[in-house]
Amino acid sequence: MAHDETNGVGPPFEVEGLPPLFPEGVSAEDYRAGFGEHLRETLNVENWRAGAQLDEEYRRIEAEVACAVRWEDELTERVREEVHPTLAWAPGAPKGAGRYAVPVAELEAIHRGLLFTGGVEACDGNSNVHDTLALTIHQIGVSLVSYQGDCGTWGHRLFRHDLRLSNGDPVKDALAALRRRDRRGGLDHATARDVLSQLARRAIMSYAERAVLLQHSRAIWRMGHGSPAPLELLNGGGSPDLMIESVKIIRDLVLGHQKFVFVASAPTDRLFLTIGNALRPLEYAIVSTLEERLCDVLDDLTFRARVTVDAKWDGVELPPTQWLLRFRDEVASRVVVGVYRATLWAPPQLFYAHVDHADVAARIALADSMFQDQRGFPLLIDLADQHCRSVYGGASLNQMAAAAYAAADAPFRYASERATRERSR
Repeated sequence: MAHDETNGVGPPFEVEGLPPLFPEGVSAEDYRAGFGEHLRETLNVENWRAGAQLDEEYRRIEAEVACAVRWEDELTERVREEVHPTLAWAPGAPKGAGRYAVPVAELEAIHRGLLFTGGVEACDGNSNVHDTLALTIHQIGVSLVSYQGDCGTWGHRLFRHDLRLSNGDPVKDALAALRRRDRRGGLDHATARDVLSQLARRAIMSYAERAVLLQHSRAIWRMGHGSPAPLELLNGGGSPDLMIESVKIIRDLVLGHQKFVFVASAPTDRLFLTIGNALRPLEYAIVSTLEERLCDVLDDLTFRARVTVDAKWDGVELPPTQWLLRFRDEVASRVVVGVYRATLWAPPQLFYAHVDHADVAARIALADSMFQDQRGFPLLIDLADQHCRSVYGGASLNQMAAAAYAAADAPFRYASERATRERSR
């Protein structure tokens, strides 16, 4: 989870497999088709209702909901009859592609044999920032939990002194920003400060989550939040060193350990939502591979900074772009992407697993998600998130920083008060 507290995934990394809905902008016809009225009617506030006429609003909402449900029911049946059966033999379909229903007895076996015995450990992180002109503190925390209890927490703080940066002159930066106002995109100009902030708040936290799962978890199965290879790690926040070190961790987790499941909250991919919304409770579908979802992204990534870490893959020195392509071909191709629905009221959830263990991974995700009727998301990941917040929450960081500033300011405040008293005599 990406918390701004950023929680992992910020948002989790999604690559749309379909063309944009409105590639040439939204036309008047598009607007009318979507909302059932002309844009000019919407913009005419004289047609808006004055005040809250609740009886009319209730009737209209009931009618709209009833109509939407009828359309959704019809679409669901069509997807189940026409789309789900094609998953197994569609071009490029991964091993095991298709729709599956999981008997309750199998989920009970997962509960008793893996989840409740500590056979599954979940990891989630938390990132907070205390930002001032003189000092910015980035606090990154990661927690590992199982149903047997807390398996460990790890934290790190990064202290950035913007006033001491070699090229950092806040006065000159402010004047430059004012001069850029008359140039297009001036206010969106990324500074070194912005890049460092994004690197600390998202990429390093995502790396730490996966490193803890690989290096500190002792469970048979490892559970993570988001994609096993989020974009912030594959682009390294602009750092080729971070990208290479991240690929090493993900490669060892995928090809070495293999028994993992990552679940992305709030998926936005239209293909997976269409397939997932047509699933019934305790069903899942294997749809594609991580390689397929990354194929159009990695080709465009470039790095300008110099590599300073060990860049050998199997003893062969590779440039950063070749690291990404080899990762796509050898690692991402072994990760399947699917969708599941845990309960009748829960939305579909996206999951990632090793191609040889996807059946068990889907059952673990379903078994842990059925504990949350409305959310339908793995409870272990939420527990890891809550535990991390309790240890590394933003309130504790701000309180510590406030206490430190008060202590630093005390001698000056005492001297000022003493001088005031002497003048009053």
